[in-house]
Amino acid sequence: MSNFKILIVDDTIGNLKLMVSIFEKYEPEYKIYQTNNPQMALSIAIKTEPDLIITDWNMPSISGIDLIKILKKEDLLKDTPIIMATGVMLSSEDLQTALSAGATDYIRKPLDPVELIARCKSALLISSYYTELVEQKNKDLAESSLHLIKAQRFNRTFASEIEKLKGIILSHPDKAVEKLENIKSELLQEVEEEGWYRFNISFSQVHANFHKKITEEHPTITPAELKLCTFIKLGMANKEIATVLNQTADSIKTSRYRLRKKLNLEGVNLETYLTSF
Repeated sequence: MSNFKILIVDDTIGNLKLMVSIFEKYEPEYKIYQTNNPQMALSIAIKTEPDLIITDWNMPSISGIDLIKILKKEDLLKDTPIIMATGVMLSSEDLQTALSAGATDYIRKPLDPVELIARCKSALLISSYYTELVEQKNKDLAESSLHLIKAQRFNRTFASEIEKLKGIILSHPDKAVEKLENIKSELLQEVEEEGWYRFNISFSQVHANFHKKITEEHPTITPAELKLCTFIKLGMANKEIATVLNQTADSIKTSRYRLRKKLNLEGVNLETYLTSF
């Protein structure tokens, strides 16, 4: 948490100087914007896109409550956390009013430096988590959309192949078996790819950088070998891997031997090595 941008809005110059000095002392890497004119706050916020806004409550032209409502109407700022600072409106009802208007938190004046920094860090951390969650959901949605398109294409192709098979059965019964075998192979391949796709999403959520790290360490590793590494890292036995990959246990054993040789792991346990990534 080092390069955050914070906008401070307070009509009292002394309060602005105090908060700026606190941030300069405790979080010097923060980028601080300030204004004593609340009417300028919106344009400054749109221009600078701060990660956090701190506003006073009692200001002559626009109250802190009204300013929050104005800021929250902007799509660019609607998710930006806002902390209300006040030395006058201190009751629990006032706190509820600020939170209902859209404030993320509330801090009392005179300001305590430690409390100010702690509340700002908390608001920034929660906001960062929220942003990451939204980005992940958008990514998941995009992946789901692409997967849906792929599934629909396969369904259309499969339906078309069935129609062709009907014609072959009627005109060339001897070729029907061969055509059925082709369709069976395509279907099995699609099911395998679908299973791997779903599995890989779950695996990447738990071991986010595994594939990246091992590929960087061993650039010549193939997709099939990377898949095998994934299953070995999870501690799966040869028979289990063979079932998943539709191969024999002996072929998996051979693949593991070749993989160890390719990774130059003589005298090193393959599973132990992969666990280190």
